Amino acid sequence: MQHCPVCDLEKYQRRGKIKVEKMTKDGVKLLSYQAYRCINNHFFSENTSQTKFTNSFIEYSVILYLRSLSLNTTIDFLRIQYEQDVLSKQKLLEFIIVVADTLPTLDDIDNLFHPKRSGYLAFDGVWYKYRGLNFVLLVCFDPVTFDIVSYHISEKETFESYEKLIRSTLPKLKDVKIHGLYGDGDRGLIKALKLYFPNIPIQVCVVHKEFRLGQILPFKRAYTGKALEIAFKRKVRFFKETAETILYANNKNDAERQFEILKEFMTKEKDEKLKKAFGSLKYNFKYILTHFDYLDMERDNNIIEGFNSIIKRRLRLLKGFKRPANIDRYIKLVLLDYRFHGFVESRFVKRRNKTPLELSGVSIPKYYNFIKFLRESLNLSFETEKS
Repeated sequence: MQHCPVCDLEKYQRRGKIKVEKMTKDGVKLLSYQAYRCINNHFFSENTSQTKFTNSFIEYSVILYLRSLSLNTTIDFLRIQYEQDVLSKQKLLEFIIVVADTLPTLDDIDNLFHPKRSGYLAFDGVWYKYRGLNFVLLVCFDPVTFDIVSYHISEKETFESYEKLIRSTLPKLKDVKIHGLYGDGDRGLIKALKLYFPNIPIQVCVVHKEFRLGQILPFKRAYTGKALEIAFKRKVRFFKETAETILYANNKNDAERQFEILKEFMTKEKDEKLKKAFGSLKYNFKYILTHFDYLDMERDNNIIEGFNSIIKRRLRLLKGFKRPANIDRYIKLVLLDYRFHGFVESRFVKRRNKTPLELSGVSIPKYYNFIKFLRESLNLSFETEKS
């Protein structure tokens, strides 16, 4: 306590203790706080300007939300546990905001724990919708440790937006030798990578490339659909099967030979969708083959898609936020949670139950709630009432 909250005087004396009813993780409790009186006879306590909720309850509510992925589900869980209407949706949103504002940023985490980088970088854009508008979360992460290096929120996935992401990434890699880059084949990304990482091999994830081709052409309906013309279905099937032999070829020569076959097929093709799909494959073709020349790189490294699926589930919750300013807060929380959350079901034994930070060489004591861990480690508090 630095001064009287009423008259701002620094001269005051202790005047016993007062009991205050507060909601804790263990339920409602009467907690003792030191009371004071200043020379102007103003009576106050350590509880001044604090919420009726303790740190333990606030962090417990927020971690429940991050795990249940629903405001309503979190409130229901708390009602069942405490057998009373403990929390409103608005109050829970306030908790999320104050926790996000109080916790360190991703850059702060790097400065605190100094995660090691493998020298490989993967880039991806995860799209989400907020009140009818589309935004993209651009992320740079380490494909060996799965840890996030940096991120950028943009309205578009372009060269300029990836340029901003890379510029925020470069200062973190001053002492790291970059060996290889992974991406989904986006033209803006490829252009930015070639500009900022000249002579570094780029591998386009073949799983992503196959998925992208399937977005342009109706691969599934070419086999099972009845509405498509027979001649078009045959062309799409040929394209799909030839593209797969290119993407998953056993050697570079086989991939190049199959590409020439597809190229010859396309010389007489006039269908716009087929031409668009071939143009996409042609643009990324040399980047699809990178792993044949750099054996330490993988072609079908599904890391990007795995990361994508984890983050996408959480981004669907943005509809609960009424103010656009809170999007940044929520994404910060989601990404912090990702870095401190273990890969419980990983099929790779060396990754199982380990967090991205631990896979990056960071030694962290055992914890069950990363919010509590950071609060106690950094001597933070979520209890101060917002003015």
